Amino acid sequence: MSLTVNMWSWKEGELKRFLESYYESEVSVADDGSWVCEYARPVQAVDIISAVIDNNDKYQIVICIQIDGGQLYHVTPDNMNETIRDIFLLFYNENRLCCS
Repeated sequence: MSLTVNMWSWKEGELKRFLESYYESEVSVADDGSWVCEYARPVQAVDIISAVIDNNDKYQIVICIQIDGGQLYHVTPDNMNETIRDIFLLFYNENRLCCS
């Protein structure tokens, strides 16, 4: 299973500015102001999800996640904690069982 993070911003250059600050290096963003990253190890996506939501006062970015290319799920400050908890419940235990 994989988890895909989708981000958009309607403010020109906003997403690129955020991502370059987050990664501390140059990042390519699509012409339509979007960025998509698929995580083969879904728990690794938690850091960037948290960073987007924790900095929503500085950046105007919309973030959604997908599990195995399924339905988009919008992550907001109101549902972030539950979303992250659910990612750990779904994927951390799965990884531990596979590696045991």
